[in-house]
Amino acid sequence: MNVKKIQLQNFRNFEMQEFQFESGVNILLGDNAQGKTNVLEALWLFSACKSFRVSDDKPFLRIGEHRAAIYGEYERNGRIYRPVMKFYDDKRREIFLNNVAVRPREIVGQFPAVLFFPDHLSLVKGSPELRRKFLDLALCQTDPSMLPVLNEYNKVHQQRNALLKQYRERIDAKSALDIWDEKIASLSARIAAKRYEFISAMSPFAQRVMDEISGGKERLEIVYRTVCNMPPRDLEDLEDKFFYALKTHRERDILSGHTSTGVHRDDFDLFVNGENAKIYASQGQQRSVVMALKMAEADLLRSATGEFPIMLFDDVFSELDPYRRSYIIERIRGRQVILSCCEDTGDFAEAKIFRIKGGQVE
Repeated sequence: MNVKKIQLQNFRNFEMQEFQFESGVNILLGDNAQGKTNVLEALWLFSACKSFRVSDDKPFLRIGEHRAAIYGEYERNGRIYRPVMKFYDDKRREIFLNNVAVRPREIVGQFPAVLFFPDHLSLVKGSPELRRKFLDLALCQTDPSMLPVLNEYNKVHQQRNALLKQYRERIDAKSALDIWDEKIASLSARIAAKRYEFISAMSPFAQRVMDEISGGKERLEIVYRTVCNMPPRDLEDLEDKFFYALKTHRERDILSGHTSTGVHRDDFDLFVNGENAKIYASQGQQRSVVMALKMAEADLLRSATGEFPIMLFDDVFSELDPYRRSYIIERIRGRQVILSCCEDTGDFAEAKIFRIKGGQVE
């Protein structure tokens, strides 16, 4: 699969700009705050229907404008696909695929991509939220049916929290809370099972990459951690365990006004040679673990879809030492890569270069 071109209209700092990409390496070159990341963000929106920078559409609109749009053209299995997203300051975004209006669930996974941006370098020692976000975005590309499940969970979680805050004032609070607990337990079971399945499938790829980077000296293990024991006996058993955990923590939740258990609190642990990487890994080992996760994500997507995903790198090469940078360069050879950087390091001799300044290609 390849992205052939993308056109930005009043998107971020671009008034009107088209990028025509090669099937190999494409470099977005320029100083900071010129628009390089905006291009990668637009491409990522077609893959995940979410930004990796903001949760609201308003920042997509160029200052002073009321509408913005991104137009894409992709080739997949010999066919051309033209996705479009339109953003407004007074209503929800609109999504089209080949001139037909579609919902997010119908476009997620259609144009698989792997994104590697600076925040990912904190995956090992960063917050559980960062790891959950990485996991869920990757999961949705291999299984787009999980997107509405995750969205529904977020809504139910918020509604349960709202009820907890009003618990003392509502006569029907106990029965209402029972209903929300059943919904959260059901959704938690589906999400936890899928996350566990995804990590189990990704682990062999990540272990192989870690082995290659370290010359066979370091072994990587990924362990999904939830309130219930994994793997589950079955989905019904897992749902019962989540429901029991919610009932057990109910009084504490009423006092705090927040739901203290559920998949919104889950995490995964990373071990290098049996030691918890969050505690013991050196900076070099952390970089290697993150590279293993991102390369494994790409390999798993290829295995699931039969095609290489598009590789998007947002100014991360400067954060890697020459050895790890060389490893990635060799690993992504023959794939379509779009990367941003402040200066041309000469790592990609035949790359197509877009020099960006002030929202324009020079």
